[in-house]
Amino acid sequence: MVALQGTAHILPSLHDDKKESLSMQHDFTPRSGGLGAWFSPRLIVGSAVVLAFVLLVVVVKNIHRERSFMEQTLLSQAQILARSLEAGTRTGMMARMGWGRGQLQVLMDQMAQQPHVLFLRLMTPSGSLLASGLSQEVAEEALKDFSPPEGAVERETHALVTLEKQSVFLYARPYRPWLRGGAHRNEPCTVEGCDWPPPGGRGGHGRLHELDRPPAGEQSILVVGLDAGPYESALQQDLRQNGLLMAVLFLVGAAGLTSLFWAHQYRLARRSLQDMEILTETILARMPVGLVVVDDWGLARRTNGAAHRLLGQAALEGSLWNLPGLGPIVARACRERSRVEEEVRLPSVNGRELSLLVSVTPLENPQGQIRLFLVLLSDLTGLRKLEDKLRRSEHLASLGRLAAGVAHEIRNPLSSIKGFAAILAGKASGDPSAAEISRVFQNEVERLNRVVTELLEFARTPDLRPDTLEVRRLVDHTVRLVETDAAHARVSIHVEVDPPDLRLVADGDRLAQALLNLYLNAIQAMEGGGNLSIRAFRDGQAVVFSVEDSGPGIPQEVLRRIFDPYFTTKPRGVGLGLAIVHRVVEAHHGEVIVESGAASGTRFQIRLPCNGKDLSLGEGGEDARPLSPDVPGTHERQGMEKEKP
Repeated sequence: MVALQGTAHILPSLHDDKKESLSMQHDFTPRSGGLGAWFSPRLIVGSAVVLAFVLLVVVVKNIHRERSFMEQTLLSQAQILARSLEAGTRTGMMARMGWGRGQLQVLMDQMAQQPHVLFLRLMTPSGSLLASGLSQEVAEEALKDFSPPEGAVERETHALVTLEKQSVFLYARPYRPWLRGGAHRNEPCTVEGCDWPPPGGRGGHGRLHELDRPPAGEQSILVVGLDAGPYESALQQDLRQNGLLMAVLFLVGAAGLTSLFWAHQYRLARRSLQDMEILTETILARMPVGLVVVDDWGLARRTNGAAHRLLGQAALEGSLWNLPGLGPIVARACRERSRVEEEVRLPSVNGRELSLLVSVTPLENPQGQIRLFLVLLSDLTGLRKLEDKLRRSEHLASLGRLAAGVAHEIRNPLSSIKGFAAILAGKASGDPSAAEISRVFQNEVERLNRVVTELLEFARTPDLRPDTLEVRRLVDHTVRLVETDAAHARVSIHVEVDPPDLRLVADGDRLAQALLNLYLNAIQAMEGGGNLSIRAFRDGQAVVFSVEDSGPGIPQEVLRRIFDPYFTTKPRGVGLGLAIVHRVVEAHHGEVIVESGAASGTRFQIRLPCNGKDLSLGEGGEDARPLSPDVPGTHERQGMEKEKP
C-alpha cells in the first residue's frame, strides 16, 4: 500500500461510466480573466495602498477634530475667565464699594489659582503691564518679555504658543469692564464710586506693581494663559492610539485582501487540479490501449475500459502473472529496470485468440524499490489479420496466374484425348473389356475437365453482377438445392431470416455459389447426422449469413489454412471450395469469420455490406431480382467435390 500511495499521483483512479460521460462535457479550456483578474498581486498592492490612504485620511481628520475640540474647550474656558473678571470688576464698581486696582489685583490672583490657569495679565497694546495674576506653575521671569498678541485691541484672538517648553493657550481681548451688557454695551460706566476711568479719562486711586495707568485714549488688553499641556498629552495619546488603530486596521485589511487572494488562488488551483484529474481519467478511459497498474503480486490496482474489453473481468481479478507470456516480460523488465515490449497471444473473453503488444514499465517508489508495474496492452489482432489477408491475396494471385496457365495448357490436349477416347469406344464396341476401359477413360477425362474448369474459375477475377436481392428467397433457393444431400446424410436443416424482408445488394449467383459450398462442407462434416443451422440477420450496416453445423469441428492448426487454395484434409478433395468462398466474399468487400472448437462444431459467418459498397447495380435497379429456379452453374457446382478439412 505504501508503494501504491507513492505512485497514486501518476495514474488517478478511474470512475464509473456516468462520471466518465459527464467528464466529457466538462470544459477543459484554461481559465483566464474573470475573477482571477480581480485578485492579481498588483490589485492586492493597490488595494492595500488605497486602504492605507483612507485610514490615514480618517486619522488626520480625527486629529484635526480633536485639536479643534481642544481649542474650543480652552477658548470657552478662557472666555469664561475673561467675562468673569470683567463681571467682577463691573459688579464692584456698581456696588459703590470703592473699587480700585487693589481689588482687581486680588480678583486676578484668585482667578489665577483656578485649575489649568497659568496667568492673567492686563496690559496695554504697547506691552505695559497694568495688572497680573500668576499661578504657581509659572515663574515671573518667564513672562518678563511677554507682549500681547497683535490685533487684540480690536477683537478677541487666541493661539497655542510655547513658553519655556510649556504649551500655553493664549486668549486676548479688549478689557472693557466699564461697558454694560445688553442693548447698551458700548455706554461707559458712570456709577458713583467707580474709580476706573473710561477710555481717555483718569480717576480712582491706588497703584498696581508700581506701573502707570494706560495713557489717555489707550485701550487695555486682557490676556489669559491656560495650560494646554494636559490637552496636548491627551491629543498625543489619541494620536498614538489612532496610529496603532490605523496600523492594526491596515494589517487586518491587508491580511484580509491577501487571504482573499490566496483563497481564490487555492480555489483556482484546486479547480484546475480537479479538471486535470477528470481530463486524465477521461483520457485513460477513452484511450484504445489497455492500461493496467499491477503490483508485485500480479494484482490489478488500476485499469481502464480497454483492458477490461481485452482481458475480461475474470483475468483482471486474478494474478496477471498467470497469463501466458506475461510473466517472462515482467521478469525481464525487473532485471533491466526499463520498459520492455513483446508481442504475445492471449485468449480473449469470447474465446478468440488475440495478438497483443504488451509493454511493461516498472514504477519505482521514492526508495528506489519496484512495487508497481505499468502494463499497456495494444491490440494487434486486426493488424495481423490485415497482414494475413494481404499475404493470402498475394498468394492467391500468384496461384491464380499459375493455375490459369496450367489449366490452359491442360485443356488443349484434353480435347484431343477426349476425341481419341470416343474413337476407341466406337472401335471396341464388340469387346466388353475394351468398352469398359474406354468408358473409364472418358469418365476420367470428364473429371479432369471439371477440375480444369474449377482452376480457371478460381484464377479468374469474379465478374460481379450486383443487384438488390431478397435474402429470404436466396436462402430458401440454396437450401432446396442441398435438401437431397442433407436427407441422405440424416442432417436436419433449420433456417431463420430476421427480418423476413431483409435485402442486400450483391451478385446472387456468386453468393449462392458461396453458400452452397458452405452447406455442402457442413453436411459432409456430419457423417453420422446432425443439425445444420442457417441464419441471416442484419448487424448494423452489414448482413450476416451464419452457417453452423454440429460436427466434430476443425483443429486450430488446420483452421489457419482452410482458405488456402488446394489445401485439403480429404483424400478426394481438391481444396478449392473454401478458397472460392473467400474469393467471392472478398469481391463483395465482405469478410468470412470462422469459429470452431476441437469438438464443438463449426460456424462460418459471411458479413457483407447491405448497401453493396463500391458495387454497381445491374439493370434491375433497386427492385429485388428473384433468383431463377436454375441458377447458372448451380447444378455443376452442386456436383463438385466439396471438402471440409
